Amino acid sequence: MRFAIDIIDEAGNNRIYIGEPLGLAGDKLRVQLRDGEAMFDVERIADWFQIDQIEGKGRGELFC
Repeated sequence: MRFAIDIIDEAGNNRIYIGEPLGLAGDKLRVQLRDGEAMFDVERIADWFQIDQIEGKGRGELFC
């Protein structure tokens, strides 16, 4: 399931990333983006919401 994840960057700007969470690695969230994998500091995540759903699976979890 994909999520839109609002990240606050080093300059204080909001950036929206769309991807599928792969899991936590320490204090970072691993996310599969369309063009590769990224890791985001959990403390920089301002907001998130699920943007698609696999039938029969229900709601997804960002922090799995």
